[in-house]
Amino acid sequence: MFTLQSSGTSNYLFGIWGSDVNNVWVVGGLASSTILKWNGSAWTAQNSGTSANLTGIWGSDATHIWAVGGGGTILQSSGTTWTAQTSGTTSGLSGIWGSDATHLWAIGSGGAVLVGNGSTWSPQSSNTSDNLYAVWGSDPGNILAVGNFGTILK
Repeated sequence: MFTLQSSGTSNYLFGIWGSDVNNVWVVGGLASSTILKWNGSAWTAQNSGTSANLTGIWGSDATHIWAVGGGGTILQSSGTTWTAQTSGTTSGLSGIWGSDATHLWAIGSGGAVLVGNGSTWSPQSSNTSDNLYAVWGSDPGNILAVGNFGTILK
């Protein structure tokens, strides 16, 4: 089922998201951040503009993509160039999900929860200090996050 591919990096890879078979992004890091893009035939590195480890990625389509990582890092891309966005936190971020390009949620260490509109982010109270790792929803009114010690937020 799987075929080993050359990624061109030895960094750890933590997140993957794609809009179609010719537009897939992978994020990671170890000593430096890593963003790779699959164009249907090969992986190529993209400049992240940060040294933070990147751990999560999500997009609404091939031109609206966000990546999150250490130190509150949030990056946004139109598909080729990555730009930093102000997160309002220094907590490590591990997961991101959106219902569309203007309704976004990012989660991370110490119970960090951020809500974004595509360009700005606002920290929200999660009522937990447990680390959160993944977030998903079915629509803006039904979001779930999971983390340490069996933590589930709804």
